[in-house]
Amino acid sequence: MLKMKDIGEGTIRRIDWTELTPVVLLLRVFNIALGIRVLLLALIGLKLTVFLNFLAGISFLDTELAEQIRQGRPQYYINFPVDQLYSGALSLYSNVLDTPLSPRENPKMFFWYPGVVLIWVIFGGMICRIVSVRLTIDESESFGNLFRFLRKRGISFISAPLLVLLGILCCFLPVKIAGWLLAIPFLNYVVAILFPIPFAFTCLTVFLALVLAVGFMLLFAAVSTDGSDGFDAISRMFSYVCQRPLHYVVYWLCCYALGWLGFLLIQFPVYFAMELCWQTVPADYELFIIFWATLFALIPLAFWFAWFWTSSVAIYLLLRRSVDATPLSEVYRVAELQVRTLPTIKPDGRGAPEIVSSDPARST
Repeated sequence: MLKMKDIGEGTIRRIDWTELTPVVLLLRVFNIALGIRVLLLALIGLKLTVFLNFLAGISFLDTELAEQIRQGRPQYYINFPVDQLYSGALSLYSNVLDTPLSPRENPKMFFWYPGVVLIWVIFGGMICRIVSVRLTIDESESFGNLFRFLRKRGISFISAPLLVLLGILCCFLPVKIAGWLLAIPFLNYVVAILFPIPFAFTCLTVFLALVLAVGFMLLFAAVSTDGSDGFDAISRMFSYVCQRPLHYVVYWLCCYALGWLGFLLIQFPVYFAMELCWQTVPADYELFIIFWATLFALIPLAFWFAWFWTSSVAIYLLLRRSVDATPLSEVYRVAELQVRTLPTIKPDGRGAPEIVSSDPARST
């Protein structure tokens, strides 16, 4: 419904364009993704991911480029696109890797995978919470309220995707059992006759995996916006993706286009500033600023992470409004906990009970 404020004689003071055309909410993604706290959280999470790559001995650079970095001045910060250089934070393309990603070939991957997931569960959840409060009621979530929210609902960020994975494994288990029974004489004929049953479980497994792959980000948005538990977040994810698939795709295409525009706008000044820095800093001090140079080089890629989580919340709000008719301004709030001590009761001079304040200066 179009909201207008009448200041007398039919004069319209303000039009709520978000209620009139909700899709304009996506236009705020760029502005919020560039917010100091959102971008800082994405940058810290990305830096921790790169550091985890270092601990695991993973190199996402090809051999020739890595050798150029070790031998000379780190020109790659300027001459090579940052998204190609550090896309190893998520990319799994084997043709540009020096280290295998299979846990069987590289035992360090046993802690790398859960480490990366934990990093982005924490930082992705915090970004989603900040964005959800900003998009709904246009307020800045304080870090105190943010940590209070994580203590109360943070476990749902982990339980929601794990429950879906558990459901996928349960659906795939009958298929695996059918494969084992095929190796047993006589039972293989029974399995062949009842083949439609494992085939149905296979289709269900693929369906669950597909929905999780394309909609897992809605799990985080549901927890951060509505304070959902794992089961409610899963229910919302399946409901929104399955009932509004076309809306979901169109929203992401719009966000993707806006994300590339924002990335190009950020990439140029960052590259220009770093090139100017390398031209003015004496060669003797270059090694001392490599840490800061790599950190600044991650800013354009950190914007992609900030944009991704910000877009997830914005799309979730639009789908929630379309499916559940929930106002865009509705968000879960955590009430501040106020700890109060009970007053002390003492008898007065006449033996009657008297309340004494816990603060001696305020005793009555």
